[in-house]
Amino acid sequence: MPETRIVTDGSVHFPDPEIARTNRINIVPYSIDIDKGTLTDGLGNISPERYLDHVAQSNTRPQIKAPSIADFTGSFRILENSKTDVLCLCTSRHLSDAWHHAKKAADIVRGKIKIIVIDSLTTSIGLGLMIEAANNAISAGASVEEAAYVVRKRIPNVYGIFFLESMQYLQYGGWVGPAQSTLATMLGVKPIFALESGGFIPFEKVRTRTQALERLMEFATEFPAIEQLTVLRGRARVASAARQLRTRLGDTYPDARITNAIFGPVLAALIGPDGLGIILCESESRKKLGE
Repeated sequence: MPETRIVTDGSVHFPDPEIARTNRINIVPYSIDIDKGTLTDGLGNISPERYLDHVAQSNTRPQIKAPSIADFTGSFRILENSKTDVLCLCTSRHLSDAWHHAKKAADIVRGKIKIIVIDSLTTSIGLGLMIEAANNAISAGASVEEAAYVVRKRIPNVYGIFFLESMQYLQYGGWVGPAQSTLATMLGVKPIFALESGGFIPFEKVRTRTQALERLMEFATEFPAIEQLTVLRGRARVASAARQLRTRLGDTYPDARITNAIFGPVLAALIGPDGLGIILCESESRKKLGE
């Protein structure tokens, strides 16, 4: 059976940063147009904190460009030479062009090797959780088709929810209209959006960060058992709230793997440099028992 390698796009965020390096996972980076310059390999040496501060203070919005068809084709060609099957997992097609570009690249390269491209219907940590599951299956001897099956089973178990300081960035992305965004600002309300079916869905509106913490806790505690959960935050101004949320969730789910992370550039481009959120994976075994 041929070796299987995983390819993904640069929106991915892993609970364990060493996973990509130790398992030779190919990450095809996004490019970032910022301050009349272009970062072609993600953030490079710029820390996420510094990047988010810069975005918040800048008069211009950075442009995040998904890996091109040529970028994915080049990554696939390298693996083609080693006759390796490829499982390519991408951020939701509703949030990025990465999946569309990977599909077209796979059509160009497909022939000598097998390439399966999957829309994860999530992003950031959610995508990282999918890749972890696929990598574990491959390490246990699964074929590319079997690893793809593992991922597709996991997709319905991954959920996300985010508290945002404003709707401005969702307006940029077309998720809300200008009137809705302006009205929320005038009324002093702050939105909570769920990441559902690959896109952002209005969940609730609150007025304070304290209220937002309670809503995020209520959302998480709807799940009888959680396998993995990550608290994601924007700039340092919400770091204290993020720590508080993680502590409370850890007390509620002592058996879950709970981590924390800072918004990457792709997630920040979608929802803004400020805010707080959760991405979690529901336990499959407990879900089956409750069905």
